[in-house]
Amino acid sequence: MNDSYKNILSVNELHAAEGKVQKYMNKMQREALQVEAHSQYIVAARGTGKSEGIDAVRLLRCVWSMPGSTGGLISPSYSKAWGNTLPAVCKALAEWGYIQGIHYYVGRKAPQSAGFKQPKRPPLQDAWSNCIHFWNGTVLVVLSFAQGMSANSMSLDWLIGPEAKFLSYDKIKSEINPANRGNAKDFGHSHLHHSVSYSTDMPTSKMGRWILDKQSDMQRAHIQLIKDVCNELLYYKGLPDQNEYVKRKVLEIVRDLAMIRRYQKPRDLNTKKKREYTVFYGEYDVFDNLEVLGEDFIWEMFRDSPALIWRTAFLNERLLKVANGFYSALDDELHFYIPPDPSGLNLVGFDSRNKQSDSCLTDYDLDMDAPLHVAFDSNSAISSIAIGQVADHELKTVRSDFVKSPQKLPDLVDKVCNYYALKSNKDIVFYYDQTFTWTSGTMEDSYADTIIKRFEANGFTVTPVYIGLQPPHEWRFKQIDLALRGDPELLFPVFNLFNNEYLKVAMEQSGTRIGKTGFEKDKSAEKLPDSPDQPDEYKTHITDAYDTLFVGVNYHFTEPSFYSGGVVFLGR
Repeated sequence: MNDSYKNILSVNELHAAEGKVQKYMNKMQREALQVEAHSQYIVAARGTGKSEGIDAVRLLRCVWSMPGSTGGLISPSYSKAWGNTLPAVCKALAEWGYIQGIHYYVGRKAPQSAGFKQPKRPPLQDAWSNCIHFWNGTVLVVLSFAQGMSANSMSLDWLIGPEAKFLSYDKIKSEINPANRGNAKDFGHSHLHHSVSYSTDMPTSKMGRWILDKQSDMQRAHIQLIKDVCNELLYYKGLPDQNEYVKRKVLEIVRDLAMIRRYQKPRDLNTKKKREYTVFYGEYDVFDNLEVLGEDFIWEMFRDSPALIWRTAFLNERLLKVANGFYSALDDELHFYIPPDPSGLNLVGFDSRNKQSDSCLTDYDLDMDAPLHVAFDSNSAISSIAIGQVADHELKTVRSDFVKSPQKLPDLVDKVCNYYALKSNKDIVFYYDQTFTWTSGTMEDSYADTIIKRFEANGFTVTPVYIGLQPPHEWRFKQIDLALRGDPELLFPVFNLFNNEYLKVAMEQSGTRIGKTGFEKDKSAEKLPDSPDQPDEYKTHITDAYDTLFVGVNYHFTEPSFYSGGVVFLGR
């Protein structure tokens, strides 16, 4: 190995590069590797090892079995690929012993000095900036759904789609699948030619629920046949006497195994098709990786994760939006968006050894020159914030966030300031109601005072806007419902899908009830004591921050540096 790399590789990476790789594979990883179906769909909880044991393994199997092929890595946007998908994939490849700059190059063609082989169908010169070049000539093209027809005119040999819950199935069918075609004369020998592999944790939006329907495409008897043939192969390979009969038998089983991994009988027996691609669908929760994670880690995730995120992301429960909820008109397709990629964005300069910065620089929906409009909700257990910008008659919620005890409001403000530290415009319009004006004998500053001082200490300019008494629940419900349905007198609410995961699930799970004052949001869970089953950090708090933001920008809209007094206007 080139000595110049030794000062930048970790001990584990050095061992990997030297071939000293030993792996334990959990139940999910073993099953997926054993079956290795042509079409693979994995829904698995966080912490189960999808990147290392599913995505990286399938990628490497395709690279090795089809040298010089062209694969596609599908991402909802290049910014998502840069900030989340590629770091995870590159880290997983490093765990298997494959290092950027040695075994592959990102965002460029490998230099001639590296001695890499050339692909069968090289990308155009300017297309290398969105490719990964592997040592044997295989090329992985990163495809962005934020750029229309990014796979147009391509001829791909295989596909992988990490984070499938953010991928539109309509775009997969119309833009990606047609490109996964051709080249049979070069790679038709491999059962992975034109294969697809999608993985994700449990989808919480309608966009990603297409992957759950793939369960009905799997034939369990056929998957069991693959496992039985694998076991037969292991039996013959394990025989001490490897005579000619045994060797011939092994070759026959290998051939049969490749065939049944690739094709299954058609599900519809009335069709004229004689076969269709084999489909494997698997669902796994965090306990399927208990041996690796350990009980302490799982208990920590159980304690620290919001209840609904624990249920969806770790236990893999399928949660649907509550019927007749407080935000019943909220719609995945109408109100949630994936930020567009800016022109010219590519993978040039990506380095898997550098931690991708957690800042607003990759929020391409953010107007760097426009102010941020913010609102909070806070109590002793949790502090939440909703952050928006107003443009083109839209209230765009660009981000929401929270901290939990022992962290308090000042910590949340610091977190927000750190995230937006590189934003050129440092103006903040801060909307707050009467609950943020209270003081006590033990607290000299009100919540509003604390927030203003903390923003200013971080170099931001704050315009405070007092909205007075928080409007009644029923009024808020009606106004937000009208806005969600497109009432032209109200700003249309839209949400960054990537930056509002907690807010989205909370809004979808917010119910209603009849209380002492009539119709209201069901906040009964907030009155329950903090417990693992009902943690304080994720009830309806963050939705109250959004409500205040909605009321503020629609009825008390203020430009920076124009202080608004305490006039409360509740009419339309």
